[in-house]
Amino acid sequence: MYHLDNVEWTKCWALLLLIVASIECKNDQSELTKSVTEVVEDPCASIKCGFGQECVFDHDNNEAECICIRACPQNDDLRRRVCSNYNETWQSDCHLMKHRCDCLEEQTDSKYCTYEHKHMHIDYYGECKDIEPCQDDVLEDFPRRMRDWLDNIISLSRVEVTESKQDMAHKWIDAIIWKFCDLDKEPHDRYVSRHELFPLRAPLLSMESCISDFLDGCDSNADHKITLVEWGKCLGASPGKL
Repeated sequence: MYHLDNVEWTKCWALLLLIVASIECKNDQSELTKSVTEVVEDPCASIKCGFGQECVFDHDNNEAECICIRACPQNDDLRRRVCSNYNETWQSDCHLMKHRCDCLEEQTDSKYCTYEHKHMHIDYYGECKDIEPCQDDVLEDFPRRMRDWLDNIISLSRVEVTESKQDMAHKWIDAIIWKFCDLDKEPHDRYVSRHELFPLRAPLLSMESCISDFLDGCDSNADHKITLVEWGKCLGASPGKL
């Protein structure tokens, strides 16, 4: 049988201690990394900035704050251009909202800052153009076309609806309720405000000149918010169906 002398025993113990120390060191580093990861959170995660703003971390004051967007990406796509409520075409929604924020905060050197720019918003997507007046016959037929459009969206997106596929009126009710819930987001209060109507109105205005008159008519009591009953009535559904 082979026996280790004292020198060899010493070498073995030293090697064993090095291995153990290495393992413990890796474990300590792993725990430290885990702890740091858990402690370090995005300070902007809970901050909601306004239009034309972005959240940045102020290292001097050790806090997150909202500032005007510092730069917008260059946009050469005509489809992403937007028209303001003052009939001015902007490269993108980012460029419009950044300029509005800069004017409000008086942080721009541009001489192009006017009073209107402090109050502008996106009117519709696409370059500014002459919008044809809404014709009475088109406005009268608008609820039917809107119902058909909403029903097509539901079919294409495979949104779950009732199984009563044969009842066209029932399908329309499904589409009407689904779109109301889709619009009622910020805040989710069972009312649709003019601000919440923006995602529906802005993409359609350049193609559907009656969309504004139609949506204005949905607010029957002119309180600047639309209930589900008002929305349904606007689209031709009786209150009892909703």
